[in-house]
Amino acid sequence: MAVLLDSSAVVAAADTADLNHAAAVGWFEREEEPLLIGALSLAELDVVLQRELGVAAVQAVLEAIRTGALRVVPPTPADLARASELLVEAAEHRPRLADVVLVATAERLRIRRVATFDRRPIAVLRPRHVRALQLEP
Repeated sequence: MAVLLDSSAVVAAADTADLNHAAAVGWFEREEEPLLIGALSLAELDVVLQRELGVAAVQAVLEAIRTGALRVVPPTPADLARASELLVEAAEHRPRLADVVLVATAERLRIRRVATFDRRPIAVLRPRHVRALQLEP
């Protein structure tokens, strides 16, 4: 089964100054399942990588996509409808669009595992297909 990546996991692996760098690199080295990233998470990743590490880091992500090491998953209209529901359900937590779309995508693809270091925003969302998503590393 695949693992859905939040941008925080990729940033941590790319940025040697990140407090979670060693944990992220170790996790990516051990992971054998296909790695997926949502299109919104990819856009979010671009903003952070450009700001923190520059164009070379973004190029490394694009190379991972080109070689198939990372696959981009676009949201479907149904994902966006479900994301809207999740925004309402978790309104008190003020969830971000990238996070609710990530959970909606996980539901559609029946993915249980999400790689993230930004746990709280995802943990407050309630997927339909599992009791809770497994947040790693």
